[in-house]
Amino acid sequence: MSFLTFRRYYLDQMLLSQKYYGKVLDVGGKKDNKRGVFRPALENVKSWEYLNIDVDTNPDYCCSADTIPVEDECFDMVLLNEVLEHLEDPKSVLQECYRVVKKGGMMIISMPFLYAIHADPYDFQRWTDVKLKQELQHAGFSYEHISVKPMGSLFAVIYDLLYVSVNNASNDSQSLKNKLLRKVFLPLLKQMFLFLDKRYSYKSKFITTGYYVTAQK
Repeated sequence: MSFLTFRRYYLDQMLLSQKYYGKVLDVGGKKDNKRGVFRPALENVKSWEYLNIDVDTNPDYCCSADTIPVEDECFDMVLLNEVLEHLEDPKSVLQECYRVVKKGGMMIISMPFLYAIHADPYDFQRWTDVKLKQELQHAGFSYEHISVKPMGSLFAVIYDLLYVSVNNASNDSQSLKNKLLRKVFLPLLKQMFLFLDKRYSYKSKFITTGYYVTAQK
């Protein structure tokens, strides 16, 4: 089991199971220096373009997501994965993404909830499922065309917090104790926690690493 966190594991699983088509805009995605195991399936994709403010990721659009330099309804799909929590003005970005999606097109969004602060370069907020639906409606999507799914439950949250704590230990991270925790203890826990997380998935209504959202225009 090669994944580092359950957050990344569930995100990769959901992205890999998603069907993609037409022209795709990946907002905040990385053409170069990718994370995780997800790589886009391009069989039914006309183009897959990237928007990012980090020039080192080799984006097609190197700009802010609240002013995308394209005409209205240009894309069949827009991805906004692990981005909203890093935005000072996420509402304007949702409205801009809604603008560039074609009628009948789809937005795919993921956002962490019970997950450690991770600056990329900043970390501003966490939203519940209710808040996600509310903001997507404000952006223009109809309630009945919005789906929000939790990503993992109690044991996924516990493991990820342990992982971040161990890997960010400020006091002698290279000590034998911390090396054993990272290389032996956590890998041994991973399989057990995956089993327990799926067994107690009903708790994801209240305790989850985050949410995976699809919204059709």
